Amino acid sequence: MVIGGYRLLKLLGAGAMGRVYLAEHERLGRRAAVKVLDGWDPELVSRLFCEARAVAQIGDEHLVDVYDFVADPQKGVVAYVMEYLAGEDLRKLLQRERVLAPHRVARLAAQICAGLDAAHKVGVVHRDLKPDNIVVVRRGGDSDFIKIVDFGIAQFAGPVAHRTRAGIALGSAAYMAPEQAEGKRVDGRADLYAVGVLMFELLTGEVPFLGKTSRETLEIMHVTKVPSPAGDHGAGLVSDAMAKLVQRCMAKRPEERFQTAEELRKALLDIADLAPDRGDKTQVLGAVAKNKVPGPLLRGLSSAAVLGIAIAFAVGLGAGLIIMSMGTR
Repeated sequence: MVIGGYRLLKLLGAGAMGRVYLAEHERLGRRAAVKVLDGWDPELVSRLFCEARAVAQIGDEHLVDVYDFVADPQKGVVAYVMEYLAGEDLRKLLQRERVLAPHRVARLAAQICAGLDAAHKVGVVHRDLKPDNIVVVRRGGDSDFIKIVDFGIAQFAGPVAHRTRAGIALGSAAYMAPEQAEGKRVDGRADLYAVGVLMFELLTGEVPFLGKTSRETLEIMHVTKVPSPAGDHGAGLVSDAMAKLVQRCMAKRPEERFQTAEELRKALLDIADLAPDRGDKTQVLGAVAKNKVPGPLLRGLSSAAVLGIAIAFAVGLGAGLIIMSMGTR
């Protein structure tokens, strides 16, 4: 099938509104991703157009680039063409690595905030930030470059805005701000709440709230329950400053959160500067965490003692590998 000069090659994924395909331009050979709407529903066509137009007009480097919009009522085809991202989303990254180092989380989140700031300035609220919608790609020498995708349920401003009916909660339950869970009209601070949930999950390997049902997660946990600090989870490697930042992002009242994405971005960069890339030491500490050294035990020790445990673990592992190597000769 060919849409807008792009031949669809294979299915990349499917969502509530449609499917996304890897495609290649028939004449230029450029690869792209094509989001195709399922069926021809005037309301969904309008929303897809709003999504494509808004993202194209924002034009930030941390948002997926949109190339074209195609609507053919005779064939019943509606789609838009966007850049193909050869990377992996945060969901897959988290499944592979389980938890990420705090300085890395700060730098990833700062990029998310840069993209959100550009969107919020033109009245676009994403409303569905989650690991699946954040893609990590290589850009130049940066292997951790962030791209935000899927503005399918975003809230738009302006004359072409697609209005959401009051009282309807749109989004993913585990990442929704309390006001969003209650079906209220939201602003950019709802996205910052989701960034807090994202950071909590990247730091600890789990979301702060997960009820037995989506309704319990939304109506009870996000609205009323206060999450435990991120530093109380995992191996206790989250600094007080980082834990407090995440807590502030997830404040129940929007006025108690960071007020803009730019404000949060600057705070994250300050934390990233205070926690420089520790290279192998961070990886060793991560290995200790993955081998389930009890978090409460590590939290009861000084940072020097924790590092000592990590070094001892690394030395022991190295010695074991040497012995195994000698035994095979």
